[in-house]
Amino acid sequence: MAKFFFWTKAKVEKFFVAPKVKQKSVLPSLRMIFFIFGIFYAWPEENMDKANLRWYRFKGVLFRMFFIYLSTATQVAYIFTVTTREELFEGLFILLTQLVLILKMEFFYKNVFYIQKLVRRLDGELYQPRSAEEDFPLEWARKKTTIFWILYLIFSDGLVTKWLIISCIYTTVLVPAWPVVDHTTPYAVFLLVLVYQYVGIFLNASFNISWDSLVAALLALTTAHLNRLQIQLMKVGHKDVKDQKEDQRITMVATIYDNNDSRNEVYKELLRCIVFHQEVTGFLRDVLKLFSGPMLAQLYCSVFILCITEFRLITDVNTTTETIRALTYLICLIIQVVQYCYFGNEINYMSQTIHQATAFMNYPAMNIKTRKLLIAFQQLTAKGIHCCAKKIFTIELSMATFVTIIKTSYSYLAVLRSMTD
Repeated sequence: MAKFFFWTKAKVEKFFVAPKVKQKSVLPSLRMIFFIFGIFYAWPEENMDKANLRWYRFKGVLFRMFFIYLSTATQVAYIFTVTTREELFEGLFILLTQLVLILKMEFFYKNVFYIQKLVRRLDGELYQPRSAEEDFPLEWARKKTTIFWILYLIFSDGLVTKWLIISCIYTTVLVPAWPVVDHTTPYAVFLLVLVYQYVGIFLNASFNISWDSLVAALLALTTAHLNRLQIQLMKVGHKDVKDQKEDQRITMVATIYDNNDSRNEVYKELLRCIVFHQEVTGFLRDVLKLFSGPMLAQLYCSVFILCITEFRLITDVNTTTETIRALTYLICLIIQVVQYCYFGNEINYMSQTIHQATAFMNYPAMNIKTRKLLIAFQQLTAKGIHCCAKKIFTIELSMATFVTIIKTSYSYLAVLRSMTD
């Protein structure tokens, strides 16, 4: 039965013609994300020749070595020179974030062409809204992802900028580093290290924001297209009232289904929905298959980073400035995790509404061929869609998982406190 639903693109285009509507690309909503990737030389232009591509990638390697690897190396060296627990935890919560970022960044550089292919796939004909009603879910998805992106940007890059101001006032570096730089160091050297740390952390935070926002946007757009599919399914077999008035030859709605051509149109409408369903679910599988590894690493590490941040907030933070700094960093981590869980949860919910929408079709007016197709589709959609990150381990992307992450970090916090008391 599964093979029956997997139609090739050539067969689909041959079977029916897409409606002529003004297409609206989904890519402008991701333009700022692509711009930030371009700063890191991580978003090459399409059809770039090999010589320019090699030079483009070489500049990306140099950029990473100077602003990421060098900064992380000094952080690792600092960890091996600390003498107190406070210094250890202060260095760890930054180091873990940097290590996860390196994993995500190297993954991105390695798979950028696959990622670009996925993004360009969203400009295909099947992903274009066929009416104003179908355009609403796409607009809503863009708004939600933009809100998350802005909040993430404010609490991350805004936090780094605030750290810079505090560091200038109190003559301290942004994050602990090796060799040690403090108020006794010549001011020129201190200022040079401070500027380097600020630029490096600001850029790293921007890349982290863009990476997470890109995955969240792909999941949000998947939800929007599932919503479009629900709208299309609820219209299958139902003649539009406006069309009835324009067609003077039809006096009763029932007479519509006495015509074999009309019944074939119902069959083609349903088949179009099935093809669209297979395309969207296939797109989601490709997204999860590609991004599952880094997402799992981020979710698992977030538990420990949250635990360490909460521990510092409770035990090692003594001033109002340090409290605000730790609390803002905690909010950044929560936004980072909740993006995956929220948009994954939306996909899980929307897949259930797809199955429910099949009940609104005009089943009695369908011929035997269309009824069989509908029943087979109902059996397929009854399973739903479970948005999960799978790579050795499996984590479902849902709000229940988010609650579990918060609970787990609190449990680790309780154990850590009992060990240090």
